[in-house]
Amino acid sequence: MAGIGSPTTSTGQVAVAVAAFVVAGSYSQAGFKKFLEGGCVGRAVTSSCFKGVAKSVFAQSLVMRQIVLGTGLARELQRRRDAVSQLQGSDEPDLMAAALDDLGVALLANGEKAPAEEAFRQAVDLCQRNALEADSLWAANNLAVALKSQGPDRYREAQKLYQETLEARLRRDPGEKDPSTFTSMNNLAVLLRVQGQLAAAERLYRRALDLRRTVLGNLHPDTLTSINNLASLLSITGRMEEAEILYAEALAGCRATLGMKDMDTLLSADNLASLLFQEGRAAEAEPLFREAALGLATLLGERDPETLRSQDNLAVALMALGRLEEAEVLLQSTVAGFRDTLGADHPDTLVAQENLQAVLEEKAARELEAMSTV
Repeated sequence: MAGIGSPTTSTGQVAVAVAAFVVAGSYSQAGFKKFLEGGCVGRAVTSSCFKGVAKSVFAQSLVMRQIVLGTGLARELQRRRDAVSQLQGSDEPDLMAAALDDLGVALLANGEKAPAEEAFRQAVDLCQRNALEADSLWAANNLAVALKSQGPDRYREAQKLYQETLEARLRRDPGEKDPSTFTSMNNLAVLLRVQGQLAAAERLYRRALDLRRTVLGNLHPDTLTSINNLASLLSITGRMEEAEILYAEALAGCRATLGMKDMDTLLSADNLASLLFQEGRAAEAEPLFREAALGLATLLGERDPETLRSQDNLAVALMALGRLEEAEVLLQSTVAGFRDTLGADHPDTLVAQENLQAVLEEKAARELEAMSTV
């Protein structure tokens, strides 16, 4: 049974009127590849399919969009429900738990948080009743992710589960050397960060990163995830120099191991660009924002929200560089895309509209100044 590794946030927009929002980035690529290569999606459930490397919610949801939506999400969800129904009353609790976990992941990716929670709870209960300790820990991890996704009112429950899962993993062999332990550390750190417990989150991020460097190596995708997560936390606490070094390391590692067009590479480029922009280095940020925007458009499509957020960031950098015509064209497209996909009142749409208005006002001011000097 695979555990869901918590990312921090996906691509964030840079608003003209405020400081750049530094996004957190790289996600558990091993699970992403497992889905892309067939993995555990769209075939009969087997318990071995769910053991091993953690997969992030973000990566799974992206794959659901890229692969599952090709045949219809409703059909895929029904297939997973059918798998659960077919295993009802079977004498193979490990398969049933895996099927419930699989259904929970699909429901969560589809935004059905309460049904996902129920599926994960059933998986936890089944594992515990049948002494499936390893699978029980993964199911508990996934349940915590579902709880966290429902907002602050459920954070306390999620934190308790994350802590219990981490403590249980540390007691089991091989303890701190088990990659699943690193995932538990990361997940708990993410939740602590969301709750503003930044010092505690940093300690866990650093611990997870040190262990991943030692056990998995500096270029392992999960190590790169930890590098990005720590860099993001450092950036929001004002330690820009160390954050920049880490973001640059993550981007170089992703390019070397995953390629220039990989999702993690593109998000890492956006992360570093956001930090550079926040430091007033728009000229250095612009090509990285462009790399991310073009790559995401190819990978996800021009109207995907992640693409649009990255495109918005690029437009803001262009505005800072005085390239107002380019910025205006990009922002008009971005606003239209957000309206179509997220709605006119969505926060991302409103940020893009504010950025477009700022560009138009700057253009008008320049035109007025030019007229006054004639």
